[in-house]
Amino acid sequence: MEIPTEFLIGRIANGLVVRIVGRGTMQESLAFRAAVAPGLETAVVIFDATHCGYIDSTFLGCLIWVKKACEQTAACRFFIAASSATRVKLFSTSSLDGYFDFVDASPEPLGKFVKIDIEKLDPKELGRHVMRCHELLADMGGSKARAFKAVADRLAKELGEKADTPAPEFPNRPAQLS
Repeated sequence: MEIPTEFLIGRIANGLVVRIVGRGTMQESLAFRAAVAPGLETAVVIFDATHCGYIDSTFLGCLIWVKKACEQTAACRFFIAASSATRVKLFSTSSLDGYFDFVDASPEPLGKFVKIDIEKLDPKELGRHVMRCHELLADMGGSKARAFKAVADRLAKELGEKADTPAPEFPNRPAQLS
């Protein structure tokens, strides 16, 4: 039985908190990236993983993208809210538990969380996104780097693109927050 996923976003005093309840997969990762993009210039962005039971490699690559994007701006900070048990479960097999900045709990939003509906994605746009997320994972090194690079190279070939090309800017689809 598949676990239903709920994708929520809320404003906090100094930024955004994004919560995934259920599974963080390639289906949610592009929407996640678009949702947090407006906050990457001057805000704190918190990914609340406290209710997340699974994260696939594409979503992990997207989290790397968010952290790297925040590192380009002095005013932006990216944190993942997760208990130590959740950190081990979701991030240790990929060796990313030492890469991300974690907090034990996520702040509650100033208002209510807004549910984000996951749009049906263009297969080519999703393919490019998955390719770039796996390139980021491969660049991190580690025991699975070659496997991630192989996925990225295979997708590049299928898409008729050169691997390691700069990622295009995806359109921002900001949530309507009150």
